[in-house]
Amino acid sequence: MKKAFVVDFDGTITVKDVGFSIIQKFAGEGWREIGDRWIRKEIGTSECGQKQWDLIRHSDEEIRDFAGKFEINPGFKEFVNIIKRNSYKIIVLSDGYDIYIKEILRLNNLEDLELSCNSASYDEGWRLSFLNQDKECNMCGNCKKKIVQRLKSEGYEVYYIGDGHSDRCACVYADKIFAKSFLKEYCEEEKIDYYAFDNFYDVMKHI
Repeated sequence: MKKAFVVDFDGTITVKDVGFSIIQKFAGEGWREIGDRWIRKEIGTSECGQKQWDLIRHSDEEIRDFAGKFEINPGFKEFVNIIKRNSYKIIVLSDGYDIYIKEILRLNNLEDLELSCNSASYDEGWRLSFLNQDKECNMCGNCKKKIVQRLKSEGYEVYYIGDGHSDRCACVYADKIFAKSFLKEYCEEEKIDYYAFDNFYDVMKHI
């Protein structure tokens, strides 16, 4: 069977959550209250994201420079090499933003990876774009569930690797789940089978 690996970015490919770190460092007063509303599902990613990035008064160059200091998770490059060597499919799937994701992938010579994420562009203020929303749900800016379901319909065995809130609804459609942090807690609460991981050497043991 064909295999596809769907990999979250923030806190999964990267050691730390870059998107959250950007908001924490650069956004003005009020960002935490907006984020708390998102966690409580009172607002979706698009509303939360735009409100928080409206509080940032720094340019795209400053954001990219900051993002470039973040490390990727140990074993990820080796993991990618195994995927390519076996002609498996890999998609970097994030509810974060291209402004920092593309920069980090570029700095690690990984810019050729297929990427699906939201967009953030700067022009005397930040404008966010969400091109893969589920109009019925509208909670995530980039509906990961739709992409996992598409891969399944195309005959792929799907391996889902993630750590966060935006991974919860999508991962249950995958054949195998690798989870850490918030996603691990969710799988345990809902009694969903998963493999725990801290880095990509842990993931490679099960490929």
